[in-house]
Amino acid sequence: MTTTGPGPIPPLPEACADWCRVQPPALLVADEYVGVDLDLWNLRLAEKGVDLRLVGGGPDGGRVETGTGYLRRSDLWAAGRRARGSLEESVVALYMCAAWLSSHPTRSGIRRGLPDFRVPDRDRAGWRSVSSHGYPLVLHDVVDWVDAPAEAMNLLRHGAPEGRAGRGVPDLGYPLASLYLSSLAMAWSDQRIVPVDPAGIGTLIHSGWTEVDSASRLTPHRFQRYLDVVEEWAAECAVDPLVVEMWLVRDWHHRRSRTADAAAVARPPRDRRPR
Repeated sequence: MTTTGPGPIPPLPEACADWCRVQPPALLVADEYVGVDLDLWNLRLAEKGVDLRLVGGGPDGGRVETGTGYLRRSDLWAAGRRARGSLEESVVALYMCAAWLSSHPTRSGIRRGLPDFRVPDRDRAGWRSVSSHGYPLVLHDVVDWVDAPAEAMNLLRHGAPEGRAGRGVPDLGYPLASLYLSSLAMAWSDQRIVPVDPAGIGTLIHSGWTEVDSASRLTPHRFQRYLDVVEEWAAECAVDPLVVEMWLVRDWHHRRSRTADAAAVARPPRDRRPR
């Protein structure tokens, strides 16, 4: 085992190296897409009084505003680039990430229903930096911290530098926060910030990572250690860390599917004789 910090990095699984090295990385990650029910999302946004409408791509590549629209990772990256310009664009980018994550068939970590990233009226007096619409300003300011992923995560989650008390963006767990930071970093940092998914954490634990026993035990510091592991494996594979992250999620679902298939084979057939 190699070590780059307080805990050991498990050996790179051969299956990970084999899969990652044969992928077309320029297309694989950028083209990871989901179909989003734009009508449902925009209805929920209107009902919540959130002043934005999601749009997506159509089957022919054109822009669509109703029905099913397709969001690609490259769309999230473009939104992350625009997010540096204003808080409003930051909110749009975050909601695009939320729609992509909640609509993805193999990713999880976001609660059901529409997230609301605004500070409730009753709590705004206790928050130091909130926009007139109720959004924590750290949602926009965090773009200046993407070169320090642990600090950026701590700002989003807790609204203060690591080790200090504070309150961050509501309705924001690690999967969505990391996807948002990843989208910002693609435009504004030379360092890759890799999204974190419960399935991917499960694969790392299965491979011997011992710093957490579940995704629910993540902290900003452990999130940084997660990035260290993925980056180390990516360096060994000579691929982008985002490709390794995709393998982590896919491997968890592959192992789960094999387990389910094996259980189905082992299950005795039902007695269908009439009684």
